[in-house]
Amino acid sequence: MSVERRAARGLHAGIGYTLSRTRDNSSSLTDVLPNTYDDSAYWGISDLDRTHVLIANWIYELPFLQQRSDWAGRAFGHWEVTGVYQYQSGMPFSVRSNDDFAGIGPGSGNQFWNLVGDPNMASGPFTTSQAWFNPTAFAKPAAGTFGTQPRNMLRDPGSWNFDLGIRKNVPLAGAQRLQFRAEAFNVLNHPNLGSGSTTTPAANNNPNSGSFGFITTKNSERVIQLAIKYSF
Repeated sequence: MSVERRAARGLHAGIGYTLSRTRDNSSSLTDVLPNTYDDSAYWGISDLDRTHVLIANWIYELPFLQQRSDWAGRAFGHWEVTGVYQYQSGMPFSVRSNDDFAGIGPGSGNQFWNLVGDPNMASGPFTTSQAWFNPTAFAKPAAGTFGTQPRNMLRDPGSWNFDLGIRKNVPLAGAQRLQFRAEAFNVLNHPNLGSGSTTTPAANNNPNSGSFGFITTKNSERVIQLAIKYSF
């Protein structure tokens, strides 16, 4: 669903929202089924599923001295403010390792661990000293068996980003124009948890790791860039 306001009175803006749920038994051409004789346990939420995606954008021409090309307009007018805001749900993931519990030999892919408890954290808000999910909810499968766990039942924290830009246009002779631009990506310097990878979960999903269940990285530091553009 999207709504767009076409440029009028110096303002162009739009907002779009997507609600989705994607399920499959292979999200990639390189997926390897742990059990090649039965893919029923591999059916689940798609790796690319993002339940909520919200994007808003705008360009606003500040009204003062906008129509003047004299010295006052060149010096104080012709300013534009732009912005983009984006939010999306975190990526889904499973708890798996490359241990061959089932004993089927090399090439079996990452096998699932058994779900033996509630994977949700029971108390308190998430902090850097608390696991994102409950690591004790998973256990090794018995030798000669495949782990039982709904595929992609866990999900990383959502992420959001706000970019802001300011432009100053200076009319010159004829169609010539000079533009000064300052843009700040993630202007609020909001830390999104995880490495920013679209294929690797933010939370450590390797049960053989000492940081299993924890998120130990963040991304999206503020970036500022300046530019000058000459149009003719």
